[in-house]
Amino acid sequence: MKIIIKLTTVLLFIAIAGCGEKDKQAKTSDPVVFKTQMEALDKAKQVESTLQNAAAQQRKTIDESTNNPEQ
Repeated sequence: MKIIIKLTTVLLFIAIAGCGEKDKQAKTSDPVVFKTQMEALDKAKQVESTLQNAAAQQRKTIDESTNNPEQ
């Protein structure tokens, strides 16, 4: 009976210690994932800005060509 109690106690301790290690690993990897996502978001914002500037320039060119016909 004492062997079963000792074995159960050891297994329980190992299970608790194992869960703690997984939590530590998950917490240390979260900032890396978050950083990668933030970098991707920043790049997307830069591309959006570039596209908006190009569209504005294109609208300006079209407006100038329709308002001042050379014919």
